[in-house]
Amino acid sequence: MDQTMQAISSDLQTQWQDHFHMRDQTWKVLQYSILFFLGVVGLEIKQPNEAILIVANTALLVTSIFGFIVALHHRQRQKEKFEIILIYETKLGLYELIKPVLDNAHRTIAGRINTSTYIVVMQLALALMAILLLGSHYSSSLWI
Repeated sequence: MDQTMQAISSDLQTQWQDHFHMRDQTWKVLQYSILFFLGVVGLEIKQPNEAILIVANTALLVTSIFGFIVALHHRQRQKEKFEIILIYETKLGLYELIKPVLDNAHRTIAGRINTSTYIVVMQLALALMAILLLGSHYSSSLWI
């Protein structure tokens, strides 16, 4: 293998490592958002005064919005990584071997929905829950 191909092969490995690292970070952000949500649910069960619940739910909303932004950012970076990976795999002659498998995998709905889509949807679901909880506290505090 000549130097160019060795450099491509080495960088291909780095691109895949970056992809997995980014996906791990995105999962961790979702985990922290879910833990925050569980903490808010615990507060809801404990029922402290309305001001604490409004602050907690507002913080949950902000956290999930930032999680959503991080997930979208990582999703875009991963698309860029996959473009680079495709170029490298083509230059190394690997893509021709992989393409039939990828084409077959992406034919069903299950092949079109991926981890990054799931994480984005989950962050939005947490934001929606925070909005619903906030709405319930604001509407109940208006009657007091």
